Order: sequence, then C-alpha cells, then structure tokens
Amino acid sequence: MTGTATLRRDIQALTAALEETRAQMEAGLAADLTGLDTRVATLCAEAQSARGDAELAAALERLLPTLDAVAAALIRQRETLAAAAEGRHDPHTARQRASAAYGRGASAAPGDLPPDPPATPSRQS
Repeated sequence: MTGTATLRRDIQALTAALEETRAQMEAGLAADLTGLDTRVATLCAEAQSARGDAELAAALERLLPTLDAVAAALIRQRETLAAAAEGRHDPHTARQRASAAYGRGASAAPGDLPPDPPATPSRQS
C-alpha cells in the first residue's frame, strides 16, 4: 500500500498534469489520455484502502472538477474536428489558437494603427 503522503502527492501530480492537458486541448493541440483511466482507478483504490483519511478524500474531490474540465475540452475539440470534417466553419482558426496558447487577446491589424505623429511640431501663427 502506498503511504498517504505519497498518495496525496500522486493525486496532486495527476491534477497538475490534467490541468496542463486541458490547456493544451483548449489551444487546439492533441492530448494523449492513454492510461488515464487506469491511473485514476489506481489512485481511487489506494485511497479507498486508506479509509478515514479526510485529506485524501478532499484531494480526490478536488480532482473531479479537473477531470470534468478535461472532458469538456475533449468534447469541444471533438465537435470542432467533426465540424471541420463536414466542411463547416472552424471557429478555432490558427490565429485564435495561437492567441489562446500565448494568453493574448486578438490584436488590431497593422492597418488599424493610428498614423505616426509629425516629425517636427508645426507652428501656427
């Protein structure tokens, strides 16, 4: 049996990995979820064997919203791919994905910038 401190660290590590996976999926990147079900089942079984540990139960409960967020990102990604396969408009253009990946909003196009000020101030009489 895994020690409870190790198990808590494993749960935290899985949560962090899932948050990173969700962020990648939101940016339009593919995610490898191979073994996720086994990893979660193992953590749950180990936590169940440490009955009565409220901290472990709380750590597992905190994992649930992260799993839900990954599931929602997976659904959105699948819908986007299905739309692209059917020839429908892809709402996630490369520019939007890049903006999301770097945490920036859409910026104005260079043509939308204000004109440069005059090089020398003009004198009015």
